[in-house]
Amino acid sequence: MEAARRVVERILRATYPVATYLPQYYLLQKTGKEGFAPATCLAALLARTLSIAAWANGAQPRDASAPAGGALGILVQLLLLDAIVQAKRKKGGSGQKKRYGATTRQLGREVRAVLRAACRDRDRNLAAERFRKLWKPFWAWDELGPYVEVVVVFALYLIAASCLLRFRWWRTLLVTAAATCDMAAPVPQLVRILRRRDAAGVSAATVVLRLAGGVVGARVGARPRTTPSATTSSAPSSSALGT
Repeated sequence: MEAARRVVERILRATYPVATYLPQYYLLQKTGKEGFAPATCLAALLARTLSIAAWANGAQPRDASAPAGGALGILVQLLLLDAIVQAKRKKGGSGQKKRYGATTRQLGREVRAVLRAACRDRDRNLAAERFRKLWKPFWAWDELGPYVEVVVVFALYLIAASCLLRFRWWRTLLVTAAATCDMAAPVPQLVRILRRRDAAGVSAATVVLRLAGGVVGARVGARPRTTPSATTSSAPSSSALGT
């Protein structure tokens, strides 16, 4: 019974990230509405990438369900971004000029400019201004390629760092950051709905699956894990039974 439960948990852990957002992807492809917040995709992408990096650093669980779920989660978020980009392109017309044909090298220069203003120059106003200039063009891309490039480069650097930095504090940082991004992912969508006062383009099935996954994940995480050694040590011995 315990083995069957573990198998079910691994299957759910691997398929939940993609099953949750498939209804949203279907709705975007069907309606073409821009109701889904792209920042939610970004937070989910960060969460999945950080979870893979934490697994590479030795975080639990050690089975293949963790990287499989992370990879599938990244895939479905990229599909969602592709649907958002297509809707944006249809809304702007076929003759829309590309406003930001950036690559990761160009993006890296602008990120470094933000960091220089914040850390070296210690100018918060300048850092905030440059961050706004960076944030707006990032979502102005009208093709999927730059998003894929950024995700791949970020994931490779992060996983490489996780394989090299075999420290407990780094592992804890990755796990905490992944959990924080995962919990914060619905926030941009809620803000978007409240600002527009319209939930059109948001899949109710995705919302329900997201809530159900959070409840089940909390229950599973709160349950104490038993190991074979702990089970053996906690079992009464023959001398204790008086035999």
